[in-house]
Amino acid sequence: MNWLSLFAFFIEEALVNLRRHGLVAVATVTTVALSVGLWGLFALARRGAERWLLWESEKLERLCVFLKPATDEATAKKVMKKVRKLPQVASVRFVHKNEGLQKLQKLFGNSMPLQDLVGHNPLPHALEVTCHSPQSVTGCAERLQRFPEVDEVSFPAAAVERFVRFWRGMQWVATALSLLLAVVAFTLIYNAVRLSGYSRRDEIRIMQLVGATVWTVRGPLIMEGLIYGLLGSILTLALLGALRQLGMSVLEIGYLRSLIEATQIDNAWVGQIIALGTGLGVLSALVAAVRLVKAV
Repeated sequence: MNWLSLFAFFIEEALVNLRRHGLVAVATVTTVALSVGLWGLFALARRGAERWLLWESEKLERLCVFLKPATDEATAKKVMKKVRKLPQVASVRFVHKNEGLQKLQKLFGNSMPLQDLVGHNPLPHALEVTCHSPQSVTGCAERLQRFPEVDEVSFPAAAVERFVRFWRGMQWVATALSLLLAVVAFTLIYNAVRLSGYSRRDEIRIMQLVGATVWTVRGPLIMEGLIYGLLGSILTLALLGALRQLGMSVLEIGYLRSLIEATQIDNAWVGQIIALGTGLGVLSALVAAVRLVKAV
């Protein structure tokens, strides 16, 4: 028996098992679809949240570094070169004190000329520092504060701390939920495959007695798990695609609609859903087949 014939035999036997246990098969495929679908829905939601967080984080990655009043422009630019070499820093921009005064003047309006009021420009030169991520802002601010030319480092410390805590919590929730759903799907397919094996135990014993290899006997069971996972993945894609289209047609222009538009169902995400479903199906069926069908 060549590999193609053996593969066709596995598929045929697996489909026979699915038809034989129709209600169990439907329940297993539906539950796998729900498990994988919840993971996929959470992944889409997290992707949309990541886009929002990345947009929001741009406001949290910036520090305003005020230099000491006695620091002249040449010294400020030397400090800028040193700051640019820090590993946390993505970019640095020099802000001349006259530019700072112009920004401050816009806040008060032209009816009150600040420079005429005090007789000179009291502002120091400053640097606008952008870090690679909000997580690196606090450490970068501590290092900048130790520069002898730096007078004060201003950044939204409380907002950065809240962002970092929220981001870490989101990653923990994603990991825990994914593991929980994987365990649920694994258990369902494992039990379904074991039920098929028990119902065919006489056939399995006869196949072993006439000389079939242990993997020839296990093959249909593993194929059955693969089909469970594949059908569950396809059902997941259909349901989530329909939900997205429903949301696009029902929701008007607003934040939720823009969030749905941002969470595109692309090829990478489709591949992850199919890989997750079939991978869980094959793995759980493999464990069940190995425990059920022993080598003789």
